[in-house]
Amino acid sequence: MKTKLSSINLLNELEKPEYAEVLKAFTLTGFSRNTLLYTPSHEKDLVFIVKTGRVRVYLAFEDKDFSIAILERGDIYTTHTSAYVMSLEDSELLLMPTAVFYRHMSRYPLFYKNILGILGQMLQQTFSIIGSLVFKEVTQRLVDFLLHEAQNNGLETAKGISVTVDLTIEQLAAVIGSSRQTVSTIINQMLKAGTLSRSGRKKYLIPDLDLLKGFPRS
Repeated sequence: MKTKLSSINLLNELEKPEYAEVLKAFTLTGFSRNTLLYTPSHEKDLVFIVKTGRVRVYLAFEDKDFSIAILERGDIYTTHTSAYVMSLEDSELLLMPTAVFYRHMSRYPLFYKNILGILGQMLQQTFSIIGSLVFKEVTQRLVDFLLHEAQNNGLETAKGISVTVDLTIEQLAAVIGSSRQTVSTIINQMLKAGTLSRSGRKKYLIPDLDLLKGFPRS
């Protein structure tokens, strides 16, 4: 289970000289950490790109919420969805009304092609999350998350793969659709079994990916 919606960094594209006019049309707005930025009932239809910081996109049903993604620099999203958007840390967003954004996009076919690629990745990620929540147990969802981080962001060491999970236990629980207590219990079980070990603040060491894949059967 991955946290990023897309592998495309739009800010890198927008900072190219040919897109200077588009970049200038955005409004830069700063937000403090742990601020609810947008809700499904937000009155303005905006497109935003994360310039600095990280924001969480999630769905909420009664007393439960489920993360769709953690947006970082260069990630794009819109306020006109059924999702909530919250800042995980001090963040800056580039904002533009959706109608204005699409007028600009009509002038830049290659950039628009990147947008379509992101929309496709977003749809794929959403279906992946729904399938995981419906068909997989919490332990397997946590294993999938750690495997994805190890394979995409992990650092090879002599003792295994080092993974930085830059999320609190509460945030991690929301990402995989569980409770803080359940996730904390499973991580402690992994630590006792030697499937994981702590190597620093928010850092874990995975000695053997096969042991992780087989947990708790290993």
